[in-house]
Amino acid sequence: MRRPKMTADKFNVKSKITINSYIRFCGAKALASLLILVGLIYIALYVRDTLIRPVLGDVLVVIWLYFLLSSVLRLRARTLIFITLSIAFSVELAQYLKLPKLLGIEPGTALSTILGATFDWLDLIAYITGAVICLVIEWILHRSATVKIAH
Repeated sequence: MRRPKMTADKFNVKSKITINSYIRFCGAKALASLLILVGLIYIALYVRDTLIRPVLGDVLVVIWLYFLLSSVLRLRARTLIFITLSIAFSVELAQYLKLPKLLGIEPGTALSTILGATFDWLDLIAYITGAVICLVIEWILHRSATVKIAH
């Protein structure tokens, strides 16, 4: 049995994906990202303890990064969470490999604060916790939007 001949036009129409299909701006998520960033900056500058800064800060940084990405990228929540966790885990891997020191990044600089200095398995748990919180937030937002549409 012969297959129908597919012309170049038919192929291009079916597979046409543009960058615009992945880019958007969501003001609500951008605002959430900005508010979380302000909280993270406050924690980094003024909080010196063993719980809020190292643990809550790591949870919040994942939530902040997720909202930042989701404010400009039109991707499924799970995909964005995977990207966010990949970035967070990559930073932690760089700490494990002592990459900031190898690159000559001076301690106390903004870049060294962002990259961190020491690897900690508990940070990975904090990142996963942040990702789960993002999943729950998206589930609640999706559920409430579905309920509004149904009524």
